[in-house]
Order: sequence, then structure tokens, then C-alpha cells
Amino acid sequence: MRSRRFAPLSLLRRAGRDLAHAVGTVTRGTGRRARRTAIMAPLDTGGFLGASVTAWVSTSPSMLPRTWWMWAANIGLSEVYGYASGAMIRQVVRRAAPALGLHVAIAPDHRRRARFVGASALVGITAYSWVRGVLRQREISHLVQEEPKNLATHVVGTAAGLGASFAALAVARATSETAALYRALLRPHLPPRAVKILSLVLTAATVAVLVDRLIRGRVLEAMIERAEAANRLIAPDVPRPASPLRSGSPASLESWASLGAPGRKIVSGGPDVELLSRTLGESAREPIRVYAAKSSSRTLEETVAAVLAELDRTDAWDRKVLVLFTGTGTGWLQEWSLSAIEFLTGGNCATASIQYSFYPSPLTYLVDRRSPQRAGRLLLGAVRRRLAELPPERRPRLFVAGESLGSFGGQSAFRDVPEMLRSVDGAVWTGTPSFTPLWQQLCARARPGSPAIAPIIDGGRNVRVVTRPRDLHRDYWGGLYEPWQEPRVVYAQHPSDPVVWFDLPLLWREPAWLRERVGHDVTPAMRWFPWITFWQIAADMPLSITVRGGHGHAYREEMVPIWAAVLGQDVPEEQLPAQRRRHAEIIAAIRTYHPQG
Repeated sequence: MRSRRFAPLSLLRRAGRDLAHAVGTVTRGTGRRARRTAIMAPLDTGGFLGASVTAWVSTSPSMLPRTWWMWAANIGLSEVYGYASGAMIRQVVRRAAPALGLHVAIAPDHRRRARFVGASALVGITAYSWVRGVLRQREISHLVQEEPKNLATHVVGTAAGLGASFAALAVARATSETAALYRALLRPHLPPRAVKILSLVLTAATVAVLVDRLIRGRVLEAMIERAEAANRLIAPDVPRPASPLRSGSPASLESWASLGAPGRKIVSGGPDVELLSRTLGESAREPIRVYAAKSSSRTLEETVAAVLAELDRTDAWDRKVLVLFTGTGTGWLQEWSLSAIEFLTGGNCATASIQYSFYPSPLTYLVDRRSPQRAGRLLLGAVRRRLAELPPERRPRLFVAGESLGSFGGQSAFRDVPEMLRSVDGAVWTGTPSFTPLWQQLCARARPGSPAIAPIIDGGRNVRVVTRPRDLHRDYWGGLYEPWQEPRVVYAQHPSDPVVWFDLPLLWREPAWLRERVGHDVTPAMRWFPWITFWQIAADMPLSITVRGGHGHAYREEMVPIWAAVLGQDVPEEQLPAQRRRHAEIIAAIRTYHPQG
């Protein structure tokens, strides 16, 4: 007779048959009742206390006013973390106490009083933290010039967060019961150690399959399908340009449909020559806007070649200024930035960009992080090679720009800051994510003592970090920079922009910008907590572009003075009031066709 120890294959076959039979069995009423009883078991004491503490912390302020779903996400994720941590700590204490000789007991006649005191403390602290959190939300609303949310928003969000945390607990308990089921099935056939290992492997595989079907099979595919549909949509309120100086026009080498929805919006927008002339009080030229989109029928390199063909066709090389934009994941560009360049140059400019993806930026960063980096490098490299073929006196001044993921991708064209200063005549990087390598290099070179939200780089000779327009000429503390030198590079970033400050190390480390608490539009009451702050800032991100310009991820009117500085349009101090009036007129003109910002 063959020993079980030396017959693993037969045992696995037998276990498989038993597993198949058991899976059918658990669908019956008895199995369902047993699992339901396990899932609905009383809460773990340590887990409940941990979830309570993290729920109190989750009401603390972050960067932007919270909607109901932001409240729900903060409370739900925080309580999951707190429950798991509390339950784990309770188990550690429970096992360590006998070894240390510790024993805590409450006399029977004092238990009722202890329960009453504990419950009263929990209710009181919960009410206090919630009310304090609501008041802090009002403070944040005022800081970013938004209307405070009504009380129903906070109530509904809190209830939804509690529901989400209980649902997560049910899922965790169901997973634990699945592991127990596998152990029961394998125990008669395998040694104890093998049972533990194999049950864990099977449970992990079961969870992985379910998550894959839910996340990748449903959520991710649905997001991709929506992105594809949105990119194909030809909106009736976005007219096809008639000017031959726009991609997608009848004279263009790029068809109107091929540009994608963001590209069509870009080439159809902006000021015409009449509005430019009327606003500036002088004759202007019609600006050039060039755009091409990557598709399944052509590579990114071929898309860059299409942009060059459009620049050739429109004689963009004869313009005074050429600006290369790297777009966000969908190919979107900020109209305020495009229009500011066109007004400030009197239309004697050309802007060019490519669509390297049609996914939203978070999805692009997760599934295709290389595309924005390749797009920035390929476009700049191709344009620089073409410019090198022109006589120096005929070359336009070359600038680069990008916002958010576009800033991350655009900066990837340079190994370091000196190379950027050698390669272009200026740059505007807006809402740069903190994980951008070039930005991290700059922070390492910052002057000691300068704030993390606006580090001073080499005295501001070439690179200046701007949180508001006044930072163009003085540092964040009001001190003078060294004289501007060309090329000029501006990093525009608001203290309240979660896209800038969101990073994975927030899970376990307090960042310098939060430790300093110097942001003018961020409450000083904001504190760092492991795990919780990470999700608070993550929840702030989706709606950060919808807040009033000058806060969050909304970079709008300030782009006019920023581009004026980078283009070198300096004036003597006595002429500054006149320049501000001129900028105000440009801003008012942009609002006539771009009111939403």
C-alpha cells in the first residue's frame, strides 16, 4: 500500500473531487446560514476601537471642500484601516499578556459603569470630531473661495462611509470563511502545514479571480469603453475650423474625425484675428494651432511626423514663437495657457501637440506610464532637429509646456535642468506631480529654509516656483530674487493642488510641505496620519479642477502673467500698472469665448 506521504497527485485528485462536491454543498441552506452567521458575528473589540479612532481622524481637514462621496471614501477607507489595525493589536496583546504576566479584569459590580463610561466617551468624541470636521470644511471652502456644502452633504457622506466600511468587513469575513472552508476540505488528506499553505494559496487565487473579473473585467473595461466613446464623439457645439492654419480644417492633412474629441476642441477654440486686434489695439496675426492624434493605424513616431507635416504646411517655422505642449492622458490642453500665448504674442505664434492616449490621466498613469514620456521626448526631438536645419535668424523661439500628467511627460524630454535650459527658450510646467524626476532634482537643489511648496532654485535666476502671480517677482516669503535670466522656467503649483502633492510615500511618511504648514490656501489645521492622509488627498483629486481658478488644480487667469514673464515681456516698475491693466483686458477677452475656464 502506497503511503499518503508519497502520493501527492492522488491526494490532490481526491481533494479536488471533495472540493467540487463541497462547493456544491455550501450553496444549500445550511451552508448559507453558517456563512451568514460568521459574517454577521459581533465586532471585534480591538477592531471596533481602532475603527472609531480612525473615523475621528478621517473627519480632519485636507485640501479641498468635500462632497458626500469624498466624505464616504475618507470614512470608509479609514475605518477599514483602523479595524484591521485594532484587531491585529488586540491579538498581539492577547498573546503577549500571559507571557509578561499581565492580567486585567473588571469587577462584576463595576462592569455596567465601565460600559456606560466607555459608550459615553465614544459617543462624545465621535460627535465632537464630526462637528469639528464640518466646521473645518467651512474654513476650507472660504480659503479656496467656494460656497460651503450644506449639512446634508456631510450627513449623507458619513452614512455612506459607515455603510462602505461594514461592507468591507463583510467581504473580509467572507474571505476568512472561504479559507476555513478550504482548510476543512484539505485537512483529511494533507499534513497540517501543507493544509495551511495550500488553503492560503487557494484563497488568494479565489480572491484574485474575483477581483480580476470585477476590476479588470468590468470596471476597467467599462472605463476604457467610455473613454473610447468620448474620444470618438463629435460634439455639435465644437465647429470644424475653416482656417487653413488649424489642423482638422479642409486644408489640413489631418482629418477632423482623426483628431479625437480633445483635439477637435483645441483646434476649434481660441481667439480669431479680429478679437486679437480689437483687444490689443493693434494689428495681429492669426495664430497657428497644430494637433495630431495617435491611432491603431499609426505609431507614436508617425503621429509626431504628422505634427511636423502640419507645421510645414502652415509655415509655422516663420512665426516668432513656437510652443510644444504635452497633453494630459486624454490629450486635453488648458485653453487659458494656449490663449495667453496667442494674445501676448499678437498671434505671431504656433502651438503644437499630440494625443498619445485617450484614457483619463489616472488610468494612463497606471496602465501606460511610458506614453506621455515618449510623447514629450519624440515631439521635442523631432522639432529641434527640424529647427537645426534652419538658419539661426529664421528659427522661432522654442518653448515647452504641460499640465498635470502633461508636465510629467513633457519634462521627460530632459535628463536634467541644465539640459532643459540648453534645449529651449523657456518652459511653463503647471500642476507638476511630485513624482516627476526633474522636479525631484530641483527640490534637491533648493535653498535651505525655502518652503517645500515653493522652493527657491539658484536664487530664481532661471527657475521660479509660482503659487500665485506675485511669486513671479518675489519669493514666497516676499524676498527678492536674483535678476531674471533667459531661458526662463516657471513651475506653477497651488498649495491646495492635490495632484501636485499626491504621492505613494504619503502612506507611511509625513512630507515636508505638510510639516511646514505654510500654504496660503490650505488650513494650518491639516495634519498627517499614516494611511489616512494618502486617501484624503486622493479623494481631493477628482474634483480639484472644478474649484475656482487660483486654487486646487485650476490654473486659469494666472497663466497670462506667467506666460508674459516666461516670454520676457518685462517692463519697468512704473509701467507695471499699465501692464496689469493690459493683462486684465486679455483675461476679460478670453472669458468671452471660454467662460467655464
